[in-house]
Amino acid sequence: MMHYFHTLLTFISHHRELTYAAVFLTSLSESLAFVGLLVPGTALMFGFGAVVATGSLHLWPVLLLACSGAVLGDGASYWLGHLYQERLMGIWPFSRYPGMMKNAEAFFRRHGGKSIFFGRFVGPIRPVIPVVAGMLGMNPARFVIVNVLSAAGWAFAYILPGVFFGTSLAVAGAVSSRLAVLLGVLLAALWFIVWLSRSLARLLERKGPLWVASLKEWAAPEHPRQGLLLLLKRLVTFLFFRERGEEMFMAFLVATFCLATWGFLGVLQDVLAGDQLVAADQAVYNFFEILRTPWSDSIFAALTELGDSFVNISLSIAVLVTLVFGRAYRTAAFWILAVLGGLTGVQLLKWAIDLPRPIEIYEGISSYGFPSGHVAMSIVIYGFLIVVLSRGLPGSRQWKAVPAVVAYSFIIGVSRLYLGVHWLSDVLGGLFIGTMWVALLGIAYVKGVSETVPRRAVAITAVLVMALAGGFHIGQRHEKDLAFYAPVTSEKIMGFSEWRDDGWRDLAAWRIDLAGEREQPLTVQCAGDIDELEGFLLQKGWVKPRTVNMRNLLSMLSPDTPLGELPSLPLLHDGRAERLRLLLEDSGKQYMLRLWPSGVVLSGFDTPVFVGTVEEQRPHEIAALITAAKDIGDYDHPLDVLEQVAVGEYQVARVIREYHTDRLSRKGSRLRWQGEVLLIWEQTIPSPPQ
Repeated sequence: MMHYFHTLLTFISHHRELTYAAVFLTSLSESLAFVGLLVPGTALMFGFGAVVATGSLHLWPVLLLACSGAVLGDGASYWLGHLYQERLMGIWPFSRYPGMMKNAEAFFRRHGGKSIFFGRFVGPIRPVIPVVAGMLGMNPARFVIVNVLSAAGWAFAYILPGVFFGTSLAVAGAVSSRLAVLLGVLLAALWFIVWLSRSLARLLERKGPLWVASLKEWAAPEHPRQGLLLLLKRLVTFLFFRERGEEMFMAFLVATFCLATWGFLGVLQDVLAGDQLVAADQAVYNFFEILRTPWSDSIFAALTELGDSFVNISLSIAVLVTLVFGRAYRTAAFWILAVLGGLTGVQLLKWAIDLPRPIEIYEGISSYGFPSGHVAMSIVIYGFLIVVLSRGLPGSRQWKAVPAVVAYSFIIGVSRLYLGVHWLSDVLGGLFIGTMWVALLGIAYVKGVSETVPRRAVAITAVLVMALAGGFHIGQRHEKDLAFYAPVTSEKIMGFSEWRDDGWRDLAAWRIDLAGEREQPLTVQCAGDIDELEGFLLQKGWVKPRTVNMRNLLSMLSPDTPLGELPSLPLLHDGRAERLRLLLEDSGKQYMLRLWPSGVVLSGFDTPVFVGTVEEQRPHEIAALITAAKDIGDYDHPLDVLEQVAVGEYQVARVIREYHTDRLSRKGSRLRWQGEVLLIWEQTIPSPPQ
């Protein structure tokens, strides 16, 4: 994937004229009457903005071309309406969509000239507002002024978010391609889940009443028909048409139950038979293992903590108390049944199916993975909460919270996959069994007598308790959970003489990122106490770089920020975080030393070996928005600087890798590096005989 992305960027950088033309044509077609309905202009403009962040396109030409295309497109639409007036309503495609034209006309009459500005951001009527303005005789000069201003606002509104998103990925990519890829995959999947949920909700709102009416007509008894068909019709009537006003909600619950049951049985069959899903389990597990980084570990550990028992129990008790005080006793009884039934069902399935987790970190029944309790209970608690709060609401308000529950459960599930404590089949099993239980209870709940539920009090209580209990739990458990969920690593034991003579060659030669791609040569290997080395270098004039926080990140927006005051972005090597990061400013230049654990320990001395690099940095602008310190690719001179500092206090040796002639980075740029590696070790470790 990264290879194809780099290929695309290379093509764009070599054919900028074509890409700039695409920007102009996209904005032009997006603004033309009716054509804009067929062009995903918003998504494309966002994408162009993301490409700007890579440096393959320049920001101001993209903004200018987008604005120009939008001005020309709306201008052409206005001219069309001004020229044909009311006759346009009889010309295709305007004649095919009279409702859209009437809505646009009503919008224009309500807002006047401001509708040109507002119309650029209002869904389906956006491409026809200029046409209506021309038809209704808006003053041309006034139209031109509003058109230009609205086009400029539109260009900034849709391109700059893409630039900032692309810039954030560029910064994340500087930290680690793994983190950038993981972020991109997660956001794309989350967007798709929410988009799909909202699309289905809109489909139900639009088509649902027609489907229910057709079902009701089909279920009407026919005389003298008897048998299985009559029983089926009576069942449909009992489920859907006994409670007026709840037909759509009941149909949604029944359909959800059927689909979830079908999904759970399919997953269960694959788990018991060891079919394709079980093979996919290992592939998904390996995928997330590759993408693990210390920073994303911290994020996903916090997310999974939101689904822990402490948060779920706190929320369940708080909602129960609120329902009881609100005298919603029947709803309170169903709430207890939902939570206790979900917990019991998950534990029974774990015990019965007896499927081990990917790693052994729990004891007892919890050592079994299928189904995921975190995912199942997130669906049960928040799903049934939505059933309670949505019952009786009019129209689309019943479906508005469904995407939020789906997205939340999806995030919890991904966190369990990422941390390696569940298989994919565990997560899918938890998703389906939780949905089954919520839908089944929801059907029984809606079939019964309706009672007044303090919706606002329940909703506010749920949000507050989740925020407070979740925040408290994360604060109490986070450090422990980071160690609990930490990936298991093994250390290699090596003798000092072996390492010094030839074993250093077995350590990594390059800083490795996703898919084994080269990032930087590792030109330093250090054996000894890393804290003592840090203290020594601090005495010699090296300093700790500025930490990455909001205040220091804002300094990156100024091109005048001195190089030494820019925050230092951390980097990863093979998924490991830096153990040491120090800066040295010398005669207008800046050198950065980074060291990572190598996984090698010297026997007899119990001394860890660290690998790293020392680089020269210069200011670099990203998308003309952010200034960051960039490695310029010189590794020879910085190595001399570090050696001069270390000599005397530490023992040092220069060695050369045999394949040092291959000095190309993954991007194909030639580095200033002769293949030399500086070995540093403490004086207390004796040198081997020569």
